[in-house]
Amino acid sequence: MAKYFSVEEMACRCCGSLGDGIDVRLQNLLDDIRERVGAPVNVSCVYRCPEHNAEVGGVPNSQHVQGCAADVLVPDGWTVDELADLAEELGADGIGRYYDDQFVHVDTRGYAARWEG
Repeated sequence: MAKYFSVEEMACRCCGSLGDGIDVRLQNLLDDIRERVGAPVNVSCVYRCPEHNAEVGGVPNSQHVQGCAADVLVPDGWTVDELADLAEELGADGIGRYYDDQFVHVDTRGYAARWEG
């Protein structure tokens, strides 16, 4: 598991499952973000089971269901754009900027995708 993130932080919020596991590239990305921020970084969602994903309105093929995505809460002293730019610099494939909710979606889908939510 990631150096700075526990199994509980990575697991589905409704059932505690990790599905088929959390992508190692995602774990490394989250650890790299934590190290560059220089302070604890919180995730609101990493893995989602298909049922929980449907409950929260996630797309059926969500990267969260595949264990390849995390929603990273913007740490104190940072902005959504700064965190998203850092994620891009560190190699995130998918990056979603969520200004109203103050988080950045990062994923390791294997190709570039950018959006605002």
